[in-house]
Amino acid sequence: MTSEKRLVSDQTQGAISQAISAQSRAIEALGNEATIEQISQVALQIDSSDGRVAFSGIGKSGDVAQKIVDTFNSIGVTSHFVHPVEALHGDLGALSSGDVMILISNSGNTEEMVDLLRFVGHFNPTTVSITSNPDSELARQADYHINTNVTEEGSVVDLVPMASATATMVVGDCLANALMAIQDFDETQYGHFHPGGTIGKRLLLEVSDLLYTNIPRTEPSDTLAEVALQMSNGGKGIAVVRNEQDIVQGILTDGDVRRLVEQGTDFNEITAEEIMTTNPITVSPDSSAINALEIIEKNDITQAIVTDEEKRFEGVVHIHDIMKEGLSN
Repeated sequence: MTSEKRLVSDQTQGAISQAISAQSRAIEALGNEATIEQISQVALQIDSSDGRVAFSGIGKSGDVAQKIVDTFNSIGVTSHFVHPVEALHGDLGALSSGDVMILISNSGNTEEMVDLLRFVGHFNPTTVSITSNPDSELARQADYHINTNVTEEGSVVDLVPMASATATMVVGDCLANALMAIQDFDETQYGHFHPGGTIGKRLLLEVSDLLYTNIPRTEPSDTLAEVALQMSNGGKGIAVVRNEQDIVQGILTDGDVRRLVEQGTDFNEITAEEIMTTNPITVSPDSSAINALEIIEKNDITQAIVTDEEKRFEGVVHIHDIMKEGLSN
């Protein structure tokens, strides 16, 4: 490596280390008792409010504000973004006295944000400012202030927002986490806000949603020839032996049939109850699909029998049907 290339490499690595170090310090600074108390008070105020949460910021602060909006909505805290310039030209009508208005500005003196704070007062929302300057206009005029304590950006040109954007995003995550703790938010609730994706399916999809019921009845006294025919008609490579009350007695799989063929078994002489596997693996229809998958994989099988509390047959759930939903461990 030439001395010139080595110099460029050293400068590049130094710039990277500078950004990482500055942002690490910014996050660490948020852990002080005063800032944690400020975040806690704002979270309690949001939880007790009757309206929505509105976020506003301009430039990079606006981008961070929109990210926090997405996080809040994902946990059921109804939020929206208000652009400060557009708000001053007609969008303030979206605010009401029950709302919480959170204004983001690193300096706390951004002209558009200061103007916005002045005019939202007519709608009487609870106002919160997130800045790194407790002596700024926003910090002094808002009902609540969260101090990010950022003193350096960590960029080669220190005017570029880096550490301030990171710290503010972390404050938003802290608020979301605090609200989840206050509201006893759990995985099921989270799944309800994400029903269409893999996350929602992992949390909400039940065995009953994937149930395959077209498995012909196999009687204990049926011959193996009859069992093979029923298994073929069922299409899942399994025969479920049931009594007259439809209670599961045992199962036979296509693997069992192949092994008996290799042994030269007379299919017209042997009956299902003589060769079936008793006490097969079962799951209930209201079990989660991901739990059924764990049971199937743990027992090295391809499908589980679905029964009610009294072991009456309801269907089967196959690993392929679960995997088709994008679920995996």
